[in-house]
Amino acid sequence: MRGYAHIGVLQALEEFGINVEVVAGTSAGSIIGAAYSSGRTIEEIRQAAGNLDVSSLTDWRLSTTSLLRGDALAKWASDMAQNMPIEKMPRRFGAVAAILDTGEAVLIDKGDVGMAIRASAAIPGSMQPVESTLGLLVDGGISSLVPVRFARAMGAEVVIGVDIYCNSPHRSGSTFLTTIARASRTQTCLISGVESAEADVLIAPRVEITDVKSAAQREEAILAGYLAARVAMPTVLNHLRQERAARLMAGGSRGMPALVVSIASRR
Repeated sequence: MRGYAHIGVLQALEEFGINVEVVAGTSAGSIIGAAYSSGRTIEEIRQAAGNLDVSSLTDWRLSTTSLLRGDALAKWASDMAQNMPIEKMPRRFGAVAAILDTGEAVLIDKGDVGMAIRASAAIPGSMQPVESTLGLLVDGGISSLVPVRFARAMGAEVVIGVDIYCNSPHRSGSTFLTTIARASRTQTCLISGVESAEADVLIAPRVEITDVKSAAQREEAILAGYLAARVAMPTVLNHLRQERAARLMAGGSRGMPALVVSIASRR
């Protein structure tokens, strides 16, 4: 689970006194982002994620369309976010999904957080799509891997993007499944590059997960996010200073920094 890297990024931001007020998240980013937006502390999120038994999320289904139902993920993610409706969260939060038939990115910023995360993380073929009035919703990573534009639409003036996917190691080997995974990654990262580049700062830790059950690798992922954020911190602080100065010159209030925790993390 590369998504653990988001915990390290949040930890670094807090250590530098950066108050994140807006969070837009895709897939694994929506899980960590929702928990953080609900008021969970970094330590609470770290403990809950560290204690996760990955097998508890594998609610298999016999179907020609997907391998997992996604109910178990929705329940766990909702518990992580304190079962709080999205619109009642202390931080403004939105989960990004995509309409399966059109590929259009959709921001879910109201209602049940578990179902929003389930839609945002529904990797096509792996997890059952979520039905909505717009159509079937799937993993937002196919359209908006790092949802910078949604963050700005939600009111953010300084956007810190977090990409835990495109800078991470490729899968090795030439098996049928590996070839499909590598092709999907290449396509996804090419499509997402334009929007990712629109972030004021892009943090892209190198995260390698070969065993999702490994506690050591989870800690390594958290550390990778933390160290990457620390390296980027001078640039982050500079952008915040510039935004604050521009606000003061205009006679307004301080800008609202946004952390975009987002990625279609392949578990």
